Amino acid sequence: MKKTILGILVCITLSLSACGQSTAPLSEEETRTVMELKNQLQPKCMGRYLIDMPADVSVFGSATLHGVTFESKAMSLKDYREEVDAREKKLKGMKHPDGYQYLFSYGPAGTSETYYFIHLEDLYSGNIGRIIEGYKWDRGHRIHLQIKASDVTTSTYKDDPSSQIIGNNVPQKTRLIFDLLDKVRGRNDEDIPTEPGVCFIGGFLPGKASDDERISNQFILLNHLDVAFVLETDANLHQTDTLLQRGHQIEEGLKHVEGGRTVRKGQVALQGMKAEEWLLAGISPKVLRHVFSLEANPSAPSEQEPFVSLDMKTASPNNLMSQHEIEKASLNEPEALALWDVVSRSLRPRPNGF
Repeated sequence: MKKTILGILVCITLSLSACGQSTAPLSEEETRTVMELKNQLQPKCMGRYLIDMPADVSVFGSATLHGVTFESKAMSLKDYREEVDAREKKLKGMKHPDGYQYLFSYGPAGTSETYYFIHLEDLYSGNIGRIIEGYKWDRGHRIHLQIKASDVTTSTYKDDPSSQIIGNNVPQKTRLIFDLLDKVRGRNDEDIPTEPGVCFIGGFLPGKASDDERISNQFILLNHLDVAFVLETDANLHQTDTLLQRGHQIEEGLKHVEGGRTVRKGQVALQGMKAEEWLLAGISPKVLRHVFSLEANPSAPSEQEPFVSLDMKTASPNNLMSQHEIEKASLNEPEALALWDVVSRSLRPRPNGF
């Protein structure tokens, strides 16, 4: 799963300016564009970190904590109750083609406005796999938790000696879901917690850092829909080499991109951590694109220093814009570089976050 810029080059098809050259001064129009973006910057809480992003962004992302996926959506209590009722009706109506029981358990999960379901993993497999879902309404948000589990003891393979090793982890994982539902809370985007814990879109899970935390967020600029930042943290992913040490892979990838070049590369001093960046440019297919990348804590052995990566892409497809809609980058190279410099240098651990 090692992340490389080469992978970005192949999968997304790139873009950027010449390594070691000084940046030309911004024109009056470029300065105005960048200042409009800079003046809107607001702190965003992601994982156990803060980063300043333009206020006018649309955010997409995922969070996996303690092996459980977390997802939150702003919602009224009335709509939340209707959604849970609809989910219950749907699960009760599910019929496995082989006649296996589909819904095994459901009901309140212990604390106010919580609910849970335990059901088969899908309609196509056997009856060993389980899904445990948890729901909670808090502070105007519906929070959904989900984890996979297994139970051979009630399956058609319960008497098969070779299947006994699978066992039954449903009770253990159900307790985990109940415990997390008790702790997790809804969170508005502007709410920056002051206690240890993990921010995800629409929610916050308090607690000390662990080695099982993976967060990924995509920030798309609504006034520049082809421009997106992707910030990821993974407490369990550590590289054997750094971004700059993977230079031969990057240079090899650039050979396969029309006009592929390095704009800038080197070490970066961030607040509370050291990082490296490599900024690239290239044409694909007929559009000049940029991919700026930064990595921190690539080989740190502790959950106190999770692997952190930040990418900025211009003229590239994202959750709001497809490939065929992009005719040219909405930010030119000096503008993109100026925005990158102010956003990337704002990345820092959240005070008391760990």
